[in-house]
Amino acid sequence: MTALHREWNLLSHGSAILPSHGREHNLSLVLQTLLTQGALSRAALSRATGLTRVTVSELVAELLHRSHVIEVGQQVGKRPGKPATLVDLNRPGLRIIGVDLSGILPSKAAIMDLDGTLIETFTLTGHNPEATGEQATKQLLELLDLALSNCSDPVLGIGIGTPGIVTDQGIVLNAEKFDWQDFDLRTTIQVATNIPTHVLNDADCAILAEHTFGAGSEHMILLSLGRGVGCGVITHNTLVRGSGFAAGELGHVRYDLTDQTPCRCGNVGCLQARASVPAIRQAIAQGLSREQAGQQAAAALASAIAPLISVLDIRNVLFTGEPEVVHHDMAHWLLEALKERTATAMADNFTLNISENPENLVLRGTAVNVLFQQLGIS
Repeated sequence: MTALHREWNLLSHGSAILPSHGREHNLSLVLQTLLTQGALSRAALSRATGLTRVTVSELVAELLHRSHVIEVGQQVGKRPGKPATLVDLNRPGLRIIGVDLSGILPSKAAIMDLDGTLIETFTLTGHNPEATGEQATKQLLELLDLALSNCSDPVLGIGIGTPGIVTDQGIVLNAEKFDWQDFDLRTTIQVATNIPTHVLNDADCAILAEHTFGAGSEHMILLSLGRGVGCGVITHNTLVRGSGFAAGELGHVRYDLTDQTPCRCGNVGCLQARASVPAIRQAIAQGLSREQAGQQAAAALASAIAPLISVLDIRNVLFTGEPEVVHHDMAHWLLEALKERTATAMADNFTLNISENPENLVLRGTAVNVLFQQLGIS
């Protein structure tokens, strides 16, 4: 089985402090090894993890009891004696439900396997795309009910990617799109479904997907254009969330104090008012050519993220969003604008690439988050 990512490209889990943490770390180590290497015997797991065979046998027994791993048959070989039994992640028996609330398009849910593969997707018909507050929450619950009613396998967890500032407890401090303020979204969903739920900012979900399944690396930035402007940051394989969980919130940064373009937040000169998908569409509708509107947005984006790239010495930038706006020309304009603003962008190993399969990036990132939170693997 092909490894999903390189050995140096695993999300950081921190160090163990208590004995119970050490055991959970070892359980995660076994699961991570199976995720990246596929089915292994207990002896092979011992060699791969550096744990004793007795410890591995105990850990596998516990994971079998939790239904996180399954036995998948016997190892084929020419060695004498009884063939070893192989164990693997419970790939056929566990599912993840993901929800993407990020886009201009209708919110979407998906049933996914443990490898982040989308099995089936769902959207609501007749929903209100401008819904806010309790109505938005009601539509989210209806969407989840639709996905769960079509999932016949046990669900490991629910992952939600939403715009806005989200704490590590799943509380949405502020989501302008839905008019959510200090809203405990995680508890709301868990009470309604009785399924472990994990909520994360949509741009953070997107960067987790690229880090695990795509063109990510140990140090990277993902720039996302949609209704707003989002940014995810990973350094030393650790997702940067910030002291107030607002890391990467670029949309309302005033990149140029002379710009008086009004923003829906009530301020003027916000990056979102110049470089979001609606802003670019509006610029074209007002008479700018596609190239002029794109270059104008690229210059604004570069002014905002060039200091970040320089300060963190980031050499890997992923660009994602609506394909009508985030295309190869736009990536070229952004790269040239960055080169004008920071020498880091002129380095030989600096890359700026468009994400593949942007439509499902947030959904797959919710799966990574569930795996990380529930099983300690990425």
